[in-house]
Amino acid sequence: MGVVEELDSDLRSILPAEWFTFAECGNWGSLREVQVAIGSQAVVRELGRRGWIAPHWPVEHGGRGLSETDAATAIERLDALAVPRIPRGTGFVLAAPAIRQFSSEETKRRFLPKIVTGEEMWAQLFSEPGAGSDLASLACRAVRDGGEWVASGQKVWTTLGHEAEIGMLLARTDPDAPKNKGITYFAVDLRAPGVELRPLVQMTGEHEFNEIFLSEVRIPDVWRISPVNEGWAASNASLAAERITLSGQKAGGPQKRSILGGKTIDEVLALARERRVTAVQRERLVEAWIDARVLGLTVGRVKGPAGSITKVMKAKSNQELQCLALEILGADSVAWNVDDGAEYSKYAREFLRTRANSIEGGTSEIQRNIIGERVLGLPREPDPWVGQPWKEIPRS
Repeated sequence: MGVVEELDSDLRSILPAEWFTFAECGNWGSLREVQVAIGSQAVVRELGRRGWIAPHWPVEHGGRGLSETDAATAIERLDALAVPRIPRGTGFVLAAPAIRQFSSEETKRRFLPKIVTGEEMWAQLFSEPGAGSDLASLACRAVRDGGEWVASGQKVWTTLGHEAEIGMLLARTDPDAPKNKGITYFAVDLRAPGVELRPLVQMTGEHEFNEIFLSEVRIPDVWRISPVNEGWAASNASLAAERITLSGQKAGGPQKRSILGGKTIDEVLALARERRVTAVQRERLVEAWIDARVLGLTVGRVKGPAGSITKVMKAKSNQELQCLALEILGADSVAWNVDDGAEYSKYAREFLRTRANSIEGGTSEIQRNIIGERVLGLPREPDPWVGQPWKEIPRS
């Protein structure tokens, strides 16, 4: 039995027959209703249990041990049928690349199988009030105590931390080393004693982010993702994956949407067809369509630091598209009739949410530095403290 036949056999035991009917005829509206009724994460969990979320991973890590070619074929089939395949949280897209590359076998077996099923939801504990763009200057400390580590400090902008069970934690374990050399990457139980979450409400009125305070939180050594003091290299595996993810591509076939928020180019084009647009607006719509097409093609071929290119491009194009949508709506974007309120308010919400696109996941300014230094090979910005012990570097 070929990989597609094997996958289809499993899918037909998980999904109702109408799923395939709607997908094969392109009836995405009806398919979406089926998805909502079943629950996307219920599908993801069952696929994860059968090894189809990461089919190229070893079986003991939650995969099927397939070749890269066969795994790609399986993923293409899932996307063609618009089958959800990303577990909740950021464990699969951000933590897993670091765990697979840097962790011990015991750590891999502890975390990877539950990541692919979504049984454990992860959130990112990287940024701090004094360490955002200059992440390597972070001050959260972790001190070894026998077979455990004791972590204390503050993290901020933790997306969906209030829903997650596990955190990706960067902590300083050697303050005598240069700032990039004394960091270790941990997993941390966000329900453990000493962990306090405080909500951050954004201007859309939603609670998406949190600040997190760690007070002598104990972490088993098996929860250490990187070798001691090699967390910066491991974190770059997560950050590179994050840049690709924040380029706006999300698995899900023809129905995929950007995780950054915002109305899609298809939705804005549909709006333009309903309303009278100016010649200038028509020209900008064409430019937006071209940007979306080029971005989609580019995301599929960039790796590593080059992901900063698509991250910058997505932030800029997505914000411009939402601005254009509000211009097309005109006065309806700020004041609407009760009957139309639900739809028009979504445009306003998406406009507000996407203002964060050029900040989250690394500011566009920092991404341009990465492109210059690590992609184009241009000279690095001067740093008078390079190579100096972290504890001797002045902090604001």
